[in-house]
Amino acid sequence: MNVRRMMGVARKTLRSLRHDRRTAGFLVFMPLFMIAIFGYTFGGDLKDVDVVIVNLDAGGENGSMSAMIIEELSSGETLRLTVLEGAGAVDGEQLVRDADAWAAIVFASDFTARADAAVDAMRAGTTAYPGVLSVYLDGTNPNIAQAVLTEIATTMQRVLLAQYGLMPPIAVSGEMIYGEDAEFIDFFAPGVMGLAAMMVTFMLSIISFVHERTTGTLDRLLTTPATEGEIVGGYAAALGLVALVQSVVILVTAVLLFDVEVEGSILLVLATILLLGIGSQGLGFLLSSIAKTEFQAVQFMPIILFPSILLAGVFWPIEAVPELLRPVSYFIPLTYAVEACRSVMIRGWDLGDVWPQLLVLAAFAAAMLILSAYSLKRRR
Repeated sequence: MNVRRMMGVARKTLRSLRHDRRTAGFLVFMPLFMIAIFGYTFGGDLKDVDVVIVNLDAGGENGSMSAMIIEELSSGETLRLTVLEGAGAVDGEQLVRDADAWAAIVFASDFTARADAAVDAMRAGTTAYPGVLSVYLDGTNPNIAQAVLTEIATTMQRVLLAQYGLMPPIAVSGEMIYGEDAEFIDFFAPGVMGLAAMMVTFMLSIISFVHERTTGTLDRLLTTPATEGEIVGGYAAALGLVALVQSVVILVTAVLLFDVEVEGSILLVLATILLLGIGSQGLGFLLSSIAKTEFQAVQFMPIILFPSILLAGVFWPIEAVPELLRPVSYFIPLTYAVEACRSVMIRGWDLGDVWPQLLVLAAFAAAMLILSAYSLKRRR
């Protein structure tokens, strides 16, 4: 082995990187970007879970135990409480059904009186009848449902022990509005479907477009009578179909092997995935016009994929994303696709319930296709 020739090849390679400023910047800043987003995301705790309170408690001689528990719950960061004035248990339950809250906590009118009576009975050595705290839960995300129940139980225990010096029997009655039998795979599968569709269409489009441009195929296509919109639409139809087929495979596998629940329309789920796939294809086409080589095209992948994987609620709820990064989640199209798929598959919602998410995905797809056609028109 000739070391001199080997070092000559090494110098030539480094010189080519020096002249390609975009690649040099990618090599320096991409590791920084990755460690920052991973560090912030995995360092986050579950915070600001929306919970409504219906307090019907009449209180007792020593004050209101429900008010003390609510105050203690409000002091933490896990739950974001909204106390419903003049509301009943039905109102709190309806907010959970409408997905406007993850849980509704209902204090009965005799909550404090039952707690006082139970303490007196325990001190007298007689039978203590338990009070009841009702909690209505959205079980589409098992992690959030469990976190809410745990926060309620630990907070109530702290308050009651501080007030009475012992723990009177209080039964927490949890009722699952959605996902009563849901497991983590039911929460996980819709996110994986959306993520797979987005990754495949985006990666295929950005690499294939750059390849066709460098080989001259795209230029030859532009010499045909086909308009820019027709060319972009053709690519969108093809790659959208690929995403759709992939989603069908994932969905069938999840249902057959893991018994994943599908409460709503499968066609609505696939339509959601198709919209996401078309938009992702358009984004890939648009970014491919900036890249001069396939290697430069690859550099866009982690910039788009890592935030989507970590911040769109695929593997953990958005409430677990740090507050600094949480606004970014709502600029990521995958967030809306995942939410729509979960609502249809677990909650059993129909088009009338998930149209806001579909509208965002349709607007994203339309914008990307229009910008892609405009980019292609400039090239022609």
